[in-house]
Amino acid sequence: MALEKKKVGEIPQDAVVLSKEQALKYHYAILNNWKSESDIFAYKYGSVFLGVSTMLVGGYINNHFRRKLKLFSYGRISSYLPICAAPATMCFFLHHEVVLKDLVLLQQNHCPICMEMKASAFQSLFGLALPLALAPITSLGLAQRYGTSSIPSILQEPLEVFKLVRKFVNPIKNVLFGIFVGQALLGSAVTYFEAKSIYKVHSQLMELENNLEYTEKM
Repeated sequence: MALEKKKVGEIPQDAVVLSKEQALKYHYAILNNWKSESDIFAYKYGSVFLGVSTMLVGGYINNHFRRKLKLFSYGRISSYLPICAAPATMCFFLHHEVVLKDLVLLQQNHCPICMEMKASAFQSLFGLALPLALAPITSLGLAQRYGTSSIPSILQEPLEVFKLVRKFVNPIKNVLFGIFVGQALLGSAVTYFEAKSIYKVHSQLMELENNLEYTEKM
């Protein structure tokens, strides 16, 4: 049975009223057990795709700073984990909790464009801004520890450190801008296809329910 969101005065007497959490569990149960994989592909893998994209960008940015500071294999795992895994996990979790939940519940008070813009903002933040902030901090700290490059003290000469980071970023600034635009578009596109996937399932349920009611009246 398809759920419908109605005002208090519009609820039929024989209707079963569910809380938001109950409605969410109901929708998840239907979507997760839907037989046609192609119908729910975007719903099932959209958040994963965004997380993987974030991880790849984090790896690219981290690798760039590691090369500039001649870190080679020093602290490889300790740098890739926070810069790749942490933003990817946060991106996956927030998109799933903030964007996908509203799509699953078919919230009528959220316009599609607003949802796509929200998803774009999250993806740009976690898919570029956060790795770009973490990578130089981590790499500079490792460079100081292992002495691979001569760098100014972060505490005593913060302005010089900023200039050094800007010097490292300048060669790839056009690439970073492209990544920013790409991540924003990716967040919007994934949200669009997720909404389309969920709406398709909902429409099929409504059609089955209408056909069943029609058959019972015959």
